Amino acid sequence: MQAIIPVHVLRISCIVLVAVVLGACSSTRLAYRFADQGVLWWVDDYVTLTGDQKSALRNDLEVLKAWHCETELPRYSAWLGELRQEMANGELPPERIEFHRQQVADFAEPLATRIVPMATRVLTGLSDEQVTELKSNMDREQEERKQEYLGAGSREKSAERVTERAERWLGTLNERQQAIIKDWTAGRQEQTRTWLEGRGRWQKALAGMLEDRNQPDFDARLRDLILNAPDYQGEAYRNMLETNTHDLTQLAHDLLQAADERHWQTLQQNTASLKQDVTALACTLPD
Repeated sequence: MQAIIPVHVLRISCIVLVAVVLGACSSTRLAYRFADQGVLWWVDDYVTLTGDQKSALRNDLEVLKAWHCETELPRYSAWLGELRQEMANGELPPERIEFHRQQVADFAEPLATRIVPMATRVLTGLSDEQVTELKSNMDREQEERKQEYLGAGSREKSAERVTERAERWLGTLNERQQAIIKDWTAGRQEQTRTWLEGRGRWQKALAGMLEDRNQPDFDARLRDLILNAPDYQGEAYRNMLETNTHDLTQLAHDLLQAADERHWQTLQQNTASLKQDVTALACTLPD
């Protein structure tokens, strides 16, 4: 099974992928060019870095973007071209949806591998006070997510989030599609709880490792924690991942089966526009 990347440590991989693969087409180029600044802002939400630490991280991000621009963006462009061709007949069976979902997941793995040394350098350079701040902010965010995803009105909010993501690609959904999403999100409270519990276990493991960040084996332990995150998140979490993969594929298929012609046209247009943006971005970043 492929590595599942913990978003709260490897946020840059998500920022880059969201900006390039999942983001709104009209803002893709701008979002990609400022992804490194977004990472710095995100890190600052967790721990206050010194000027030297920020400078070192910024340099690492510049190197990462140069590699990503040259190596990864052409892969994204080729994939988007393949996806667009497959959608031309207005049909995408479940096995092909799963194939393309796996493609996007595979794009994250090279990013994760490149980001691990960056995360190691940041974490090993933290002072005791910074580690305390980081732990406190991770705990705070975990509680906030519990309130957001399990608190009052969470089911309605979940349906709204899924609808927003679907409409980003398909345009305004019809009544049948809205009903599909409502039914799909209604029974997912337990999966959400399992996800949060697994996330908490991972954060606890990271907090424990940070106490030994100056030990010789810290690099290897952190790498394993990041690249093999499900091993630290519990059996229930790993089972949930497998179920969730199937459920997401089925949801995408059901939404496409219920799609009108305008939805397919919008999907084609957005895919073509995104491919154009990705192609234009490849290796055009300033030195």
